[in-house]
Amino acid sequence: MKNSVRPFRRLPRLGWVCPALMLSMWAGSGCDQFWINSADEIASNIIRHRQKQMLGANSDADIGLEDGRIGARGGMYSFTPSAIDSEVPEAFRTPPSDDDAALSGSNGYSDAKIIPFRLPDALEYAFRYAWDFQTQKEDLYLSALALMTERQLWTPQFVAGIRGQYANYGQVRDFDHAMTAVSELSVSQRLPYGGEIAARVVNTLMRDIGRHTTSGESGTAILEANIPLLRGAGRVAYESRYQAERSLVYAVRDFEGARRDLVVDVAGDFFDLLAIKTRIESAIAAKESAEAELLRTQALVDTGRLVQIEADRFAVQVLDRSNDVNNARVLYETALDRFKIRIGMPTREPIDVVDDGVDLFEPDVDHEEAIETALLYRLDLINTRDRIDDAKRAVVIAKNNFLPQFDISGSVTMNTDPNQKNSLSYNTERTLWQGFVELEVPLDRREERNFFRASLIDLRRGERAYELSKSNVILDVRSALRNLELAKQSMAIQAKNIDVNENRDEMAGDLLKRGRLSSSRDALEAQNAIQASRNQYAAAVADYRLAILTLQRNCGTLRVDDQGHWIR
Repeated sequence: MKNSVRPFRRLPRLGWVCPALMLSMWAGSGCDQFWINSADEIASNIIRHRQKQMLGANSDADIGLEDGRIGARGGMYSFTPSAIDSEVPEAFRTPPSDDDAALSGSNGYSDAKIIPFRLPDALEYAFRYAWDFQTQKEDLYLSALALMTERQLWTPQFVAGIRGQYANYGQVRDFDHAMTAVSELSVSQRLPYGGEIAARVVNTLMRDIGRHTTSGESGTAILEANIPLLRGAGRVAYESRYQAERSLVYAVRDFEGARRDLVVDVAGDFFDLLAIKTRIESAIAAKESAEAELLRTQALVDTGRLVQIEADRFAVQVLDRSNDVNNARVLYETALDRFKIRIGMPTREPIDVVDDGVDLFEPDVDHEEAIETALLYRLDLINTRDRIDDAKRAVVIAKNNFLPQFDISGSVTMNTDPNQKNSLSYNTERTLWQGFVELEVPLDRREERNFFRASLIDLRRGERAYELSKSNVILDVRSALRNLELAKQSMAIQAKNIDVNENRDEMAGDLLKRGRLSSSRDALEAQNAIQASRNQYAAAVADYRLAILTLQRNCGTLRVDDQGHWIR
């Protein structure tokens, strides 16, 4: 009778399951920040370690803070999200007034103060906010997460569970109540050369709720192992780990390449903007010069020394140069908006690029040395070469698939004494030893044959891809050297053109003023030539600066810090 009223004294033997269950319930209860911070810390450490190994230095690959919030759920489950009507705004249906038309040339900055924007400012901003660059960071981070998952699969895997059953037997057994609880704790470990070992402990508790008695309690401990000897054995079993580790290496190199590409692209756009600003300045100068010539020519016409058509030519020149100014300004504003989008800046941000000098130097290197350097340091080429090894491992796996399936396995099982109600009362005399040998020889090997042939094709493709990449790297270097030389020659030529055309303009103006010229054509041509040569010189300077960076990038020698500044 005493036994019939005591509480569950045996139930605590199942208590080892509770911590795991409580952890799982807590994890699903909204503690997102814990899991985010945990993943970020481990992924960042893995990335920094790989960067130090492969590049000799660390670079910022932080993707930013995350709190796990996904925003309002307003339209997430709507069948018709983001519906709009057929109406258009009033401004698109009403012709503008004269005052509105006069404002149509605004640059959209209102009265905001325009901020001077230097190249270092642009590079720092791009490294913080550029859309594509953030995606590159996330790609690297995803590779680190994939490696974390793969590494975790090769560590002991613990699983805890409990299941309960309640039964009411109705009138058959006078509405007797019974509960059965089964708990299980297991751990398994994958083996690097194939196979798996596992251990499980299963406890069963049967309770008569009506009588408040334990009707049964037992335990089982099982140790199992399964090891392949032929197919699936050896290094092929570790392939997923090999690939995940190497994929992160490739991602680290790709990210470093993206950093260097971003510097070159942003700097190239910045240099182009400076060249367009020069076009605006030269167009304004040409307009002012044409206006001055118009006044002087008109004075000569008024004194009868020239005919009116000569002044009219300069009047047309003034109109053409005014149009050039407007075109250059629109071109600059459009290019500036594209530049803002590239670096992740809102287009309404009032900035104006300024040239405060660029710390660049031209490498003293010949074609052969530049090519040898590129073949040694180009990260994308190294990735292509290393992927040949991946293809070779795939061929080894394909060959392994031809082998028969020959596995050995075994298990040791210990049960508790059925005469005792105790889940820990294991009886070694009740130990069960089992061993198994399994041999399977498939007669149809067509699938394996096709997989083997496909792996060889992939290997040959990888080898050709590497040779093609080498050729393209050589082409990139030679092209960069040619463009550098071309830009230098163009700068020298256009500098001479500016001097010659300025002299032409000065002489033509003097002769026209003294009446030594019967036509204003020479003065007009000189002014147009000055404007063109100034624009071409500015474009050549932009090309020269970009060619230096491109050469260093194409040779794999461009080094960039976390602010986007290149390092000598």
